Amino acid sequence: MGKKKVFLIFTLLWVPLFSQDDNQQCPALCDCVNSYGEMTVSCGGQGLNQVPTGIPSSTIWLVLKYNNLTRIGSHDFKGLRQLKGIDLSNNNIKKISRGALRHLVHLDNIDLSGNALHALAEETFAAPLAAARQDGRRFFVFLANNPWRCDCHLKWLAEKYANGTDVYSERFVFCNSPDNLNGSYVSDVPLSDFKCDPEVTFVDTEQGDDATIPKNDPRVESGSAKPLSEGATIVTICVVAAAVLGVLFIIVKIGKEYRTGKQDAGTDIETRPMIPTENREVYM
Repeated sequence: MGKKKVFLIFTLLWVPLFSQDDNQQCPALCDCVNSYGEMTVSCGGQGLNQVPTGIPSSTIWLVLKYNNLTRIGSHDFKGLRQLKGIDLSNNNIKKISRGALRHLVHLDNIDLSGNALHALAEETFAAPLAAARQDGRRFFVFLANNPWRCDCHLKWLAEKYANGTDVYSERFVFCNSPDNLNGSYVSDVPLSDFKCDPEVTFVDTEQGDDATIPKNDPRVESGSAKPLSEGATIVTICVVAAAVLGVLFIIVKIGKEYRTGKQDAGTDIETRPMIPTENREVYM
């Protein structure tokens, strides 16, 4: 009986200490609540411009809605392997790293609605989707109310809709550009209309950031561009080669004219008669 009392007292003391330790890890401006063994961290509406650090590793549900987040990097959810749900809705997110979710094998859903996404790589969801299918779970992504650019880089999503996806939300997923597709449901646009401009550049700021964006597009930030497409590169090489050949031709022509003029000048000097004038010889 005495041993049972000791064990009960130890348990009553240990549980509060464990819960207090989780509360101590809670980031500033966030509320951390452990309910029925599931940690929920709520940081919504706090004006955050980046994912806070110090989120408890035991977090199951992470709420970051109604902030000022503009990008999600590949390390923003590092160490949060237990996450089942992430709410990133109603921020200003423009970029999501392809590696942002690569360790979240327990993720059931992520809400990206109400952001500023123009493009999104299918590979972003590869790890959690594969894990969910292996475990027999459903994985779901909310994509509504983003300014999607319906070009060849979003064609993968249109193909999912055409094949009847149960992973990606379809409601309020509209094309914002190009102009001829503005306001159209992505699911209603023919696959043949998901085209890209001939000259394309790739966003490559961090591991797997974003997809491709047309050259000279105002969304491309300085220093983020890679080389042009193969056709544009060939044209550029030909123009440069022609310019170089033109310069070489001019140099050779000037050299020939210079040598010819020098020879003519030397002949005139040698054939002129010398007339003695006092003690000097004068060329005429």
